[in-house]
Amino acid sequence: MNTLDTLYFPDTVLSTQQQFPLALFFSAIHLLQPVEPGGESATDQSSATGSYPFMETDFCQVHTPSRLGADRDRFLHLLNDIRSRKDNYVEQLSYLSLASLSDPANRGDQSKQTIISSLMQGMDQKNGPQDEEARQALWQARLVLSIAEILDREEEELALQLATIDDKEIALFRHLQGEIRESGDEDTVVEDPFQELLELRQKMNQPRPGMIKNRLRAWSKLYLSGPLPKDIALWTTCRQEAADILLEQYEKECGQAPVVVLQIGLPEGFEGDETEEAGKIRQFKEAMQTQMEELAAALARLVESESPEMDATAPLLPRTEQWQENWNATLESLFPTDQYGRIPLTIHLLAGMPCSVLIGQAHGTTPAPAIRHGLLAVCG
Repeated sequence: MNTLDTLYFPDTVLSTQQQFPLALFFSAIHLLQPVEPGGESATDQSSATGSYPFMETDFCQVHTPSRLGADRDRFLHLLNDIRSRKDNYVEQLSYLSLASLSDPANRGDQSKQTIISSLMQGMDQKNGPQDEEARQALWQARLVLSIAEILDREEEELALQLATIDDKEIALFRHLQGEIRESGDEDTVVEDPFQELLELRQKMNQPRPGMIKNRLRAWSKLYLSGPLPKDIALWTTCRQEAADILLEQYEKECGQAPVVVLQIGLPEGFEGDETEEAGKIRQFKEAMQTQMEELAAALARLVESESPEMDATAPLLPRTEQWQENWNATLESLFPTDQYGRIPLTIHLLAGMPCSVLIGQAHGTTPAPAIRHGLLAVCG
């Protein structure tokens, strides 16, 4: 078991900028995808994980636990229709799907069921009512995750546009705009070219209530729909809200708080040439190889141990302080804080509760019995 392999959740897409810092620590990142790859071009297939010229092609690995099979083309056609809409259809569809997914037992509100039933019209439905209900719920989960990808991509594109706007330039323009109005004709109309983007910025900064919770619910349903090729003890997220949901659920289920076993820093961003940064990442991993192997072995022993001592005052990993000092020194030499910034990567031990069990998987199925405890990493 390589405990430095990680399963990334609840996102199903990982951009290059997200991969870069995570590549310093992890051996491989595994992603769930709502739709299995097909005959697309290499460019289409790489859109899920971004380009990563500095790493082996298997660093980012994608899995679809339960494949669409014959329904794949129909689902992709639906997504293309969604992308082509210019109104707020995407968000409306997302919220309606999420509402139905979060309350599947409510038979009184037929509107919540209408969307999925209509989407699945004409599909081969040979299963019984219970199987068909499960099939519709999984279809909903795929739809939620796919729409989330669309919304994330739109926000990323908007963020790139907004990054070019300087607040001082906007203030100067509006000052001049005021002078023009004071000295000119009262009927003169001076349009504000920044207004639309500023409104988009304000909208982006407003959290969508329940979106992460519902995305996690959809992701969990996809995960539980079928086995992965390998057992993964360590799960990772860059969304604090998703981590909080699992950590709170663990404390509720087990009656004890998770224990932090390791906290290190990662570069906050990479703004230079990708090839140059890739060389630095390889150099860093080579310098830390021996210690990373020791850490992986220590984490493996931890998740396989009978009953680790859940003492927040005592380190659960051997030589933790020395390992962190070496990490920080090597990181500073290649990625100085004043140039790259820092974000924390915190690993929690969920004693007696693998992450897969925490989201609803029964004990004794997958993962293997060797994984007795879960590891949850939070980046950011």
